[in-house]
Amino acid sequence: MPQESDRRLAAEDLTWLAHRAAEALKEAFNKVSRAAGLADLRDWLVLALVSDGSQRTQLEIARELDIDKTTLAAIIDRLEKDGLIVRNVSERDRRVRIPAATPRGVEVKNQVAIARDAATSERLAAIPASEHAKLHSMLWSIVEGA
Repeated sequence: MPQESDRRLAAEDLTWLAHRAAEALKEAFNKVSRAAGLADLRDWLVLALVSDGSQRTQLEIARELDIDKTTLAAIIDRLEKDGLIVRNVSERDRRVRIPAATPRGVEVKNQVAIARDAATSERLAAIPASEHAKLHSMLWSIVEGA
C-alpha cells in the first residue's frame, strides 16, 4: 500500500508513478514465472520469443529483448538444462546455434501467459474493465513515441 509521501510524489511525477506501476506488474509476473519453474520475467521473454517459429541467433534475441548477451547465454543455458529449449544448428551458418522451444517449453510459456494475464487482471482490478484496452493503448503510445 503506498504511503502518503508516495502519493504526493506520484501526483507530481508521472515517471515515478509509471516506474512503480511497472515494478508492481513485473513482480506479479515474476511470481507466476517462478511458480512455473522459471527464474523470472526474462526467462519467459526468451521462451516466448523462441516459441514463435522464427529462427534467431542468440545475438538477435539479445538485441530484440534488450538483454546483455552474457546474461542471455546464462538464461538459455538454464532453459536448455530444464528441457524447455534446444539449440539447433543454423541452416545459414553451421557455426551458429538457433535456440528453439521444446514442446514442454511451449507448454510452460502458455501456462505462464495464462497466469500472467490473471495476475495482471488482479493488479488492474481497481480500474474498470472497460478502461483496460484504453490503458494498454496509451502505454503503447508512450513506448512507440520513443
